Amino acid sequence: MRTQVRKIGNSLGSIIPAVFIRQLELAEGAEIDVKTVDGKIVIEPIRKIKKRFLFTEEELLSGLDAHTAHADGLAVISAKDMGE
Repeated sequence: MRTQVRKIGNSLGSIIPAVFIRQLELAEGAEIDVKTVDGKIVIEPIRKIKKRFLFTEEELLSGLDAHTAHADGLAVISAKDMGE
């Protein structure tokens, strides 16, 4: 697909066609990596790994020992806990 290099403020830029925006699931503010490879401009989206929790496993387990982890008790998991 052809597009043009345009003046954008004090820089030059080009518009990314909507078909590519949809295909790559980009949104305004998305980070991209721009580089040259064999005389070509290559633009790649930077995919961030979404964290599921606000803490890491290491942070969660820090400071635990057999006493503070209540290793003497067993967990009882209900069907509701399992999503049933």
